[in-house]
Amino acid sequence: MEEWLNKMRKWCSIRERCEHDIRAKLKKADVPDSEIQQLIARLIQEDFMSESRFLESYIRTHIEYKGWGPHKIVNGLKIKGFDSSKAWNAVNSWDQKDFERVLNRLLERKVVEWQENRERVIRFLVSRGYRMEDILRQGAALGTGVN
Repeated sequence: MEEWLNKMRKWCSIRERCEHDIRAKLKKADVPDSEIQQLIARLIQEDFMSESRFLESYIRTHIEYKGWGPHKIVNGLKIKGFDSSKAWNAVNSWDQKDFERVLNRLLERKVVEWQENRERVIRFLVSRGYRMEDILRQGAALGTGVN
């Protein structure tokens, strides 16, 4: 168990991990469930793993680098094992201007396409996790001909 604990400490030191990630990695290595629970408890106790740090890192990374909107981030967090209310609380506590900035940047890159094929751009932005109302509002603010 000590060997796995050291491996997990090192792995968690590289970037923030959630319980789901650690559990999946250990299950893949055929570590018994009882040991997995003990390892996770030790990692939390020793502050190698923190749910709040993971949530902050996940949201920041997916906004800044992947351009995801709130809905797609919440769905990603659900896949990582967070319940819906916890995921929405984390996303809603984030500065909503960050989401607006990214949506605006995405719309600016698609201005020409917006004029030619608005539905395609809307589908793209909805798939990125943005609400239709936000897309239309931001498009109107850019003066791209959104009504």
